[in-house]
Amino acid sequence: MSDARSIAGRQYELLFGSDVIRDGVFLELSELADGVRDIMAEAFFYDELGYVVFNAYRLEIPYPLIMWLYDAVLKEGWPLDEYKS
Repeated sequence: MSDARSIAGRQYELLFGSDVIRDGVFLELSELADGVRDIMAEAFFYDELGYVVFNAYRLEIPYPLIMWLYDAVLKEGWPLDEYKS
């Protein structure tokens, strides 16, 4: 599954996928430019551990894009109610 959006003339995509090695699923936030996907951030749900980790791969990410990723995590039903260490 993927979802695309245009903000201020730039193209962005949310991509859902699974990662067998890390044992979970992810949502990647990327900017699309000249046919290249540049990953900006990721939310990863660890199946075995039962929690979500957010990773940023850029220093500055516009707030509407962070909220788009956060809302997508909520729609997936991933638990965000507590931190487990």
